Amino acid sequence: MSPTTIDTVADTATSFIDDYLTQHGNFTPDGVVDSSDPGALRLSLYRAMPDQTSPGTIVYTFIYGSKVEKDSPELKQWVQQIMTALKQAHPEASQFKSTIEFDAWDY
Repeated sequence: MSPTTIDTVADTATSFIDDYLTQHGNFTPDGVVDSSDPGALRLSLYRAMPDQTSPGTIVYTFIYGSKVEKDSPELKQWVQQIMTALKQAHPEASQFKSTIEFDAWDY
């Protein structure tokens, strides 16, 4: 069996995190979801991809909605929960370093 490549792990992580966020409603209460306002979702994944400047590192870029502040404890807790679940479900993700980035939803 060949070793898992960073590109494969990044693709797996993207799929897993997208599914995880869907199952958890993007951590957005039902009464807050507004289909005409994508920024109403509390947390989304923009992408997980190999870092071009730091070999062996995957950059996870999350988008937070207008109802969340970048430095909020909830945001950090949600991402920690996601990353813990990812590494439990896909231990191969632990063989690479992780960098977490946050971007605000642009209107």
